[in-house]
Amino acid sequence: MNPLNMASAMRTTCILFLLPVYVKTEIAKDMSYQTLFLNAVGKVHAALRPPDLSEVNIDQLRGLQDSINPVKILTGPPGPMEGQGLGAMVAGFNVSDACYNDTQMIGPSAMVKQLWAIKMIDASGKPPSDIINGNTDWLGSYDECLSVKNDKSEFGQPPPPFNGQYCIVGLPLNILNITLPEAQLGLCLPDSCSPSDARALANAALVSIQPERNVSAKYVECKKEVLDFDDRAIGAVIVCSFILGMMIVGTMYDVIVVKDLLRVKKTSQAGNLPDTVETTSFLSGQNEKTKLISNEHGAPNPVVSRDQPEELGVLSNILVAFSVYTNGVKLLNTSVPAGSLTALNGIRFLSMTWVILGHTYAFVMNNAQNVNTFLPEMSDRWTFQVIINALVSVDTFFALSGLLVSYLFMREMEKTKGKMNWGLFYFHRFWRLTPPYMLVLFVDVALVRYFGDGPLWPEGGFEFDFCEDTWWTNLLYINNLVKTDKSCFGWAWYLANDMQFFVLSPLMLVPLYYSGIIGNIMCLVFLTGTFIASGVISTVYDLPVSSFIPSEHYFDYYYIKPWTRMGPYIVGIMAGYFLYRSKLRYNINKILNLVGWAVATALACAILYGLYEPIRGNETLSTEVSALYNSVHRSIWGACVCWVIFSCANGSGAD
Repeated sequence: MNPLNMASAMRTTCILFLLPVYVKTEIAKDMSYQTLFLNAVGKVHAALRPPDLSEVNIDQLRGLQDSINPVKILTGPPGPMEGQGLGAMVAGFNVSDACYNDTQMIGPSAMVKQLWAIKMIDASGKPPSDIINGNTDWLGSYDECLSVKNDKSEFGQPPPPFNGQYCIVGLPLNILNITLPEAQLGLCLPDSCSPSDARALANAALVSIQPERNVSAKYVECKKEVLDFDDRAIGAVIVCSFILGMMIVGTMYDVIVVKDLLRVKKTSQAGNLPDTVETTSFLSGQNEKTKLISNEHGAPNPVVSRDQPEELGVLSNILVAFSVYTNGVKLLNTSVPAGSLTALNGIRFLSMTWVILGHTYAFVMNNAQNVNTFLPEMSDRWTFQVIINALVSVDTFFALSGLLVSYLFMREMEKTKGKMNWGLFYFHRFWRLTPPYMLVLFVDVALVRYFGDGPLWPEGGFEFDFCEDTWWTNLLYINNLVKTDKSCFGWAWYLANDMQFFVLSPLMLVPLYYSGIIGNIMCLVFLTGTFIASGVISTVYDLPVSSFIPSEHYFDYYYIKPWTRMGPYIVGIMAGYFLYRSKLRYNINKILNLVGWAVATALACAILYGLYEPIRGNETLSTEVSALYNSVHRSIWGACVCWVIFSCANGSGAD
């Protein structure tokens, strides 16, 4: 083989692996949920701005594409890369001897058509078309790279002297003089190369492409084919196995023992079936034998689960609590007693679907190949505003939470004649939420990273530093206030807000119970405080009206803070009080009902579709107008939702 051709092939093979970028560190990229979301928002912002093409170097773009053309690598010298040999390229970049020697074998082996070498070249990513429009994930083939094994020969050819190792390199694309989001390049390297070696090879390649620039890879991460179970994972498996074992034992005990006892009891007490579900009141701690919202007219509630015979004892009831059978009957029951707020079920379903849809769009923007063409086109459609403004779906849940807390509190105070066990009021809330919350967090931190693999799957999991410094903020429900830059379980900011609202709710609930006027004044004081806080923060930091409009402080200073998010919850508390006072029998005048529905519909549509022009970039709102919108729109949305519930609960939803 011609030595010049061989040298060119080796040089170009190296270039294939390592594309031009600015690199500052070799540590792995932060893949926490919060970072993924904020990166997606950043990519959306970039997509909605036209690129500056005034200094684009077309020859440089052509040379970049030409130099990594795999066909030229396999069939002949690539032309534009004549010059230094591989040894000169990596000199001074501290590549280990093993990595250097193994990498040096790839080019010559590919030239003589060794399948393993061709696979490594083929498995590495190459810049495609449409880079300017955001196609910046050049991942290659993860599985093809890992199929290169030193103990595996194919078609009678000798096996490679090493295994393939998939690495991913982050590359800012300013080498093309275009401001674009960070690109990612998949590389198939010998397993003798460490991340430091990969970084050194990348830097060598970058210097060879643009010697006049001081460019280097942003980050380099080499994937492990198999992750070893660490202590966290072992602990999580033990805990989950214990719960699974309790479910199996509890179900067997329930079906074999309890079922027979119930049959004997039913035989001796023919026809005396319970008409209630035994639960523990979330407020007073007394046994509560009513549905969440029961019939006020005295009609018996339908049976929704089997009564637990009291003679079983504590241990037996603990076992039955884990029974898949009993819990399945409760979860799958669809009977609805008279007097229930049935509108809540539909609103919950639609809002949760909306939340999922909105987050799906948000997170997929991290890796969408056509983001810069898709987003401008979709944002021109007024119907897409439902996706862009999907964040108000979260405020629906705040309004529902406040409404239920208020309604149930009033009923409980009426039943106990104004007495309340305040210690149990708070403990029950904490105890009901925290164990499953901490279990899911534990599984997320310890096990989720083992659930998949691939170029973009984070080997360290989706939580920053395994939540070692921040888990306690979740336990105390202050993760939206403390260490928000390293937030653990990113979406749990909602739980923190909801718990904080619950803690403050008696300051409004107690006055409401004893005096509607004083209570509503207290609610308006809190609501006014929320308006002022939101307006001041929005004005000081010049916040936009949507996360789709670029802002450095929107998420941390406004979106997750309780003093800016409590409005819908307060509106829900007031609505719950009015529902309690109406006894679900308030006869709304038909004209007033129609006016109420018209106003609620108009306001909700204004919130959803009113930002059409600002989000498209055709209109810039002043700081004052943005502050006004940020102050009131969430509370107005909550009021619209509460009107739907109030009207439907009082029989006026279909009038």
